[in-house]
Amino acid sequence: MQDLFLNLESSSLSTWLRESNTIWAYPMVLTLHTVGLALLVGANTTLDLRLLGFGRRIPLAVMEQSFRVMWIGFWINAVSGALLFAADATTKGSTRLFVMKLGLVAVGVMVIIAIRRVAFGKDAGAVPVSGLAKGLAALSLVIWVAAITAGRLMAYL
Repeated sequence: MQDLFLNLESSSLSTWLRESNTIWAYPMVLTLHTVGLALLVGANTTLDLRLLGFGRRIPLAVMEQSFRVMWIGFWINAVSGALLFAADATTKGSTRLFVMKLGLVAVGVMVIIAIRRVAFGKDAGAVPVSGLAKGLAALSLVIWVAAITAGRLMAYL
């Protein structure tokens, strides 16, 4: 596996990202990763808080549009995250913290999918929010805070 990471990190794209002095390399990819995170987790947090009872005047059916924003943010993060990983694959690929972050993101996405199924069934606006939807929303908030924390700690540990 380490050979794969070394080859990835040695690629011309990875070298350019890591060593270029232009703002269009690593700084831009890192900025895109931050924007993707804001879209994904921002829209998700808004929905989670609504499911937990905040902003009850906002119709739940309107909140379903948040999923489009979440998926746009997810794909921006998937692409930018892959580029950031490639630039430093031998270091990041061997850390438990990175694997934990990816696991948390995977679970977070599964919770997003579960929330959509549970809270936005046939009559999303006609029925009160279920206990399961509230539990998933609370779990979602915890998972995304943990994933963000793991991602930030990677720079220091």
